Amino acid sequence: MTIVKTVNPKISKKTNGAGTNATKPTHRRRPKEETENLILQEAELLLIERLASGSDDLNPLASLRITDVLASINAKLSDDQLPMTTGAAYQIWKSQLSFQDAILERIMNEVSTPWEADLRSKLDAALSQELSLEEVLDAVFNESPQSTADHELSLAIGLTAFVSPERIRRAEESANDQYVKVLGKILMDILNYADRRLLPGLRIDDMVWAIEGVSAGLHLRARSHPELVDRKDASGRYLGAIAVSSMFYGLSEPIPNLGKESR
Repeated sequence: MTIVKTVNPKISKKTNGAGTNATKPTHRRRPKEETENLILQEAELLLIERLASGSDDLNPLASLRITDVLASINAKLSDDQLPMTTGAAYQIWKSQLSFQDAILERIMNEVSTPWEADLRSKLDAALSQELSLEEVLDAVFNESPQSTADHELSLAIGLTAFVSPERIRRAEESANDQYVKVLGKILMDILNYADRRLLPGLRIDDMVWAIEGVSAGLHLRARSHPELVDRKDASGRYLGAIAVSSMFYGLSEPIPNLGKESR
C-alpha cells in the first residue's frame, strides 16, 4: 500500500494561532495496483503526446524518467491535494529500467487486439451474406493504412527498433499470445468457410505473423509517406488488402475431394 493524494480529500479543521480555522487535506492509502496503473497511464500519455507533437527523441522510452511522470501528475493536482512522490513509485519499481519495462509491456498489450470487435463484426456480416472468398477478405481487410495510423501503434512499433530484443520478447509475451489467438481464430474461420487449409508444414501463426509484418510496414510508411501506400487498384482495393489476399491464397490450399464447389 502506498500513500497518495485523494481526488476529493476530506478536510480536517485546525485552529491556528490567530484563532481562525485552517484546513488541510487528509490522505488515504491507495492500493499498490491502483497507484501503479495511474503512473503507467500517465507515462503512456506523455509518450504519445511527445510522438504526436513530433518529438525528435531517438528513443522516447529511454528519455522518459519517473520524475517526468510524477511531475506531470502533480501539475494536474489542485492546491488541496498531496503530491505523488518518488517514494511511491520506487515502492513499485526498483529502478528506472524496470519502470520502462512496465511501460513497454503495457503499450504492447494495449495495441495487440483493439481491432478485434471491428474485424469480427465485418467477418460475421460477410459470412452471413455468403460472399466469395475474395469478397470476404476485402470486407475484413480492405482499409486505408492511414485509418490505423494511431500514435499508440506507431509508438509500439518504433520502440521495437530501440529496445533490446530480450526486453521486447519479455514485454510482448502475453500480447503476442493474445494477438495470435484472436487473429488466428478469424483467419481459421475464413479458411473453414472457404474450404481451404494451410499448406503442409505451416501453422496458423505463420499466416498471422506474415500478415502482421506487412501491416506494420505499411503503417510505418503511412506515417511518413502516406501518398506511397494509401493507394488502390482499379477495383478500389488498397495495397494492404491485396497483400493479405495474396498471402492468404499463397499460404493455403483447397481441401480436396469435398464434393462441392469451392468459394
